[in-house]
This record gives sequence, C-alpha cells and structure tokens, in this order.
Amino acid sequence: MKINNEAYTAERIAGMMDFAVLDPATDEARIREVCELAVKYKVKGVHPNPLWVSLVADLLDGTGLEAGIPVAFPFGAIPTELKVAEAEAVVKSLKGRPACIDMVTSIGKLKGRDYDYYTRDIAEVVKVGHGAGYEVKSILEVAMLTDEEVATACKCAVEAGVDFVKTSTGRGGNPQIKHVKIMRATVPDNVGVKFAGYGGYNPAQLTLMAIAAGASRLGTRRAVQICDELNQYYQDIEIKG
Repeated sequence: MKINNEAYTAERIAGMMDFAVLDPATDEARIREVCELAVKYKVKGVHPNPLWVSLVADLLDGTGLEAGIPVAFPFGAIPTELKVAEAEAVVKSLKGRPACIDMVTSIGKLKGRDYDYYTRDIAEVVKVGHGAGYEVKSILEVAMLTDEEVATACKCAVEAGVDFVKTSTGRGGNPQIKHVKIMRATVPDNVGVKFAGYGGYNPAQLTLMAIAAGASRLGTRRAVQICDELNQYYQDIEIKG
C-alpha cells in the first residue's frame, strides 16, 4: 500500500492501532481474548474500561504493548479533580508498565467558550500522565462540534501539552475525514492525530482514508478485521490525501 507516496503494510498499520474493548458488558474472558489477539497482531495497545486496565497490563507485561487508561469516559462531564483522581489511581496501579491516557475533554465548557477551564482541565490530566512517562490524548468529540470549535479545541489541547488530539469516544457520534484534516492542519507536527469512532462504514477503507488525511494513531474495536482485510484486499492500493 502507498498512502501519500509513503509505503504502508498491514503490520505497520497494526502498530498504529489502539485495540478498543470498551463494551460495558465485557467480561474477563473477552479481555484475555483481546490481549492474545493484540499480541498476535502486534497492535500498539489494548484500551479497556478502567476496571480492566490492571489486568490488561498484567496480560501484556513483557510484550511492550500499552494498556490504555480511559479518563472520564465516555462523557467527560466530571470536575477536573475527579479526572485527576481517576488518572492517578489507575496510573499508580500500573507500577510503571507501558500505558497511555485517553481523556475525554469537557465538551460543554468548550461550547460555552470557557476556554480557560477547558484548557486547564486537560493540562491537569497531562501532568499526571507525563509525570508517569505516559502519552496523553485529548478526546474532542468532533461530531458534536462545529469546524471552528474543532480547531479551537485543538489549540487548547496543544496549549495544555497533549501528545495527541483524538476525534471521538465512539459514543458521541462519528467523525468525518474533514475533521481529521482540520485537526492535522491545526496542531503542530509534534502532536499526533488519533482517529476513532468508526461507526458502520467499511473500517479498512476508513482506516486508509484517515491515514491519508493525517491520522497517525487509530482507535478501533475492529483491529483484527481491519488488519485481515488490508492484507487480503488492499496490498496494491495507492491513496493520495
């Protein structure tokens, strides 16, 4: 595959994937199954709900794969001090094992133009993550925002010190490729863009489109399906963003 004149393989794209397992009905057997698949496909990491983060870290120990820490998932509408407490508690339980934080921003504060609160809210969680040596992603819920608000949210997140801006939780509507382009155009080169919230569209095709638009990380519960389809059907495709 070639995307914007750069070579990609299914294996390379797998290494960009955060394998999501966020269904509230998920049980321990499913967590173990996903972790086995994650190691087999060599994804970036496994992102469960907070209840399962320590188990995921145990199961991935020694593989180099990350345990994803969701903060204020899925709505973000809790006070900053609770976000910080949640992040601190899970970080402490991991004892330095590979992880990252994906936090849901305070969307209502952004829409109400309380940009100081919105930025500080992100920055306080960034302090926790960076203090532990972990990357932090801010989830913007772009489907709820105007294009101008998407750009503003990105600027606030950059000011707060994030490593990635992320489109969605998958619970607040599905992003469009235009959102990825706005995000990539707004944040500096040292800040990544994570595409998540695939919806019902063909996930392999959407993955390629998102990368072409500027995404460097992908969040999906369909990691296995995407990798298998990329290997089977898309090896000779070329895409230009």
